[in-house]
Amino acid sequence: MRTIQAVVAAAVVTLAACGKRPESAQTATADSARGMGDMQAGMPGMPGMQMIPQMRVHLDSIGSMQPTQMVTMMPAHQRLATSMLDAMGADMRGRNMQPNAAWTALGDSVRGDLADMPGLSGPTLTTRMQAHIARMQHMMVMHEGMMHM
Repeated sequence: MRTIQAVVAAAVVTLAACGKRPESAQTATADSARGMGDMQAGMPGMPGMQMIPQMRVHLDSIGSMQPTQMVTMMPAHQRLATSMLDAMGADMRGRNMQPNAAWTALGDSVRGDLADMPGLSGPTLTTRMQAHIARMQHMMVMHEGMMHM
């Protein structure tokens, strides 16, 4: 069962990094987008907003993995998270917004997680990943709030 979860998670992350999603991820993403009133889907030119539903699916997946699976998925997660941070920055620049201190501190924490987690394993990685996921989720909520002002 865990092998199947790892394979499915790897496929979701791999396809997400390519901009393609398997049908199950499309359904979950569509449900997330509908739950947000299609706000992200209706924001052309805002790549950070468009990535949020995909990232929510990815974080749910990686958060349920065993530490050994997390280690395997770490390079793909780092790429996806870095792309999202860059895209959120582009959204803000596109609206001539400057990051506030809370945003900057949260972004620094997320980048610190991405730098530190590859050296972790076992329960330490699981604990750090859960905290990282919470920070990523908080960052997405903050971003949505800033983009809808």
